[in-house]
Amino acid sequence: MALKKDLSKIKKNRAEDNLNYATNKMLALNKSRIRQLLELKDEAISNDDFDKVKEIESELFLMRK
Repeated sequence: MALKKDLSKIKKNRAEDNLNYATNKMLALNKSRIRQLLELKDEAISNDDFDKVKEIESELFLMRK
């Protein structure tokens, strides 16, 4: 089975490219999780569930950089 593309034009991934992709993906997931936690915190505050607020704040604290 022959390749139709010229082998010199196939993009080769370097280890740095893969690491950057993984880092960017993790940052996006963290931002999404932080947004979700902040919404849950607002909901817990409106329901006067201060134990839940403390749980959420502790998870946010662990995620800080």
